[in-house]
Amino acid sequence: MAAKTLEVGCGNRKTPGAIGVDINPNSQADVVHDLDVFPYPFSDNEFDLIICRDILEHVVDFVRTVEEIWRIARPSARVEVNGPFMSSVNYFSDPTHRRAFTSHSFDYFVPGSAMHEYRYSKATFRLISVEYDRDQIPYRSGIHRRLLEWANRNKDTYERRYAFIYPLYSIAFELEAVKPS
Repeated sequence: MAAKTLEVGCGNRKTPGAIGVDINPNSQADVVHDLDVFPYPFSDNEFDLIICRDILEHVVDFVRTVEEIWRIARPSARVEVNGPFMSSVNYFSDPTHRRAFTSHSFDYFVPGSAMHEYRYSKATFRLISVEYDRDQIPYRSGIHRRLLEWANRNKDTYERRYAFIYPLYSIAFELEAVKPS
């Protein structure tokens, strides 16, 4: 059986086979819905894979949106998030962006991370991976490729000291929904 996939904020480049949700009726959305209106029109535990490509930086209530994604994710569902990195010119140039991301942006939802102890949410995820400029790696060469590889291996040092000296564009997260089966 194929994984049931939802693409949140699908726009006009929806992943083949995915159910798309978007506020724009002129998009490839199967479901037209404002992501800032809760609950989303999906059942609990409905999706095996949820794709959030360049959308979570636009929502008003990030915590509530992540909780809603967790609600509609099946136990162990994968959630793929891509968005602007904190030093990205793309973050600053788009007036509709409300936030940028760092490698710790989901720590409030990841048990064992320092920020999870604050318990802002009951939604929990396992962080599988975080990677900067994943789509750019094949196009980088020489020193630019080595700097990107170094940043991906040394995220805390890169973010604290070098992110605005050598800015990157995007950050990608792969998460797994943690909930009772």
